[in-house]
Amino acid sequence: MTTSPAPWQVVGSETVVEDRWISVRSDDCRDADGRSISPYYVLQYGDWISVLALDHDENAIVVEEYRHGAGIVALGTIGGGVEAGETPSDAAARELLEETGHVADELVGLGATWANFGSHTNRVHHFLAVGCSHVAEQSLDHGETIATHVLSLDGLGEHLAQSYHQLTWYKAMEWLDR
Repeated sequence: MTTSPAPWQVVGSETVVEDRWISVRSDDCRDADGRSISPYYVLQYGDWISVLALDHDENAIVVEEYRHGAGIVALGTIGGGVEAGETPSDAAARELLEETGHVADELVGLGATWANFGSHTNRVHHFLAVGCSHVAEQSLDHGETIATHVLSLDGLGEHLAQSYHQLTWYKAMEWLDR
């Protein structure tokens, strides 16, 4: 018996679903002890961004939208997918403008984390947008309905239902030394 974790060997793989939003594959794996782990489903997303935006008074600009997977309307950070050929920081600036109509004086990278490394291939890139000014109306994607709110930064993390939104808030608090 193996006493330390080791990467599995993929002996077969099949794409189950693939479209513009997601690719799901079913892997046939063997662990270091030769045991079969099959099917093991892997969700292949592109990378995401999560942006905590602050206005010139250091109030948080957050979004509220319906999240179908959970079936709830939830408060969250600004976010979205990194498009092909786009850097995470470019995606953060684009999503900030599209979802809220704001631009930032400074966009601070707070690092990246795995979205869910048990079954997802993508990472979440966390950003703090400082000195945001409203310069345009929202430019939302088809199917999006997003309300923007300006709230106190203090205690905001307790009102964020999504774990990586909370993590963006915590990383921003550390960067701001709060």
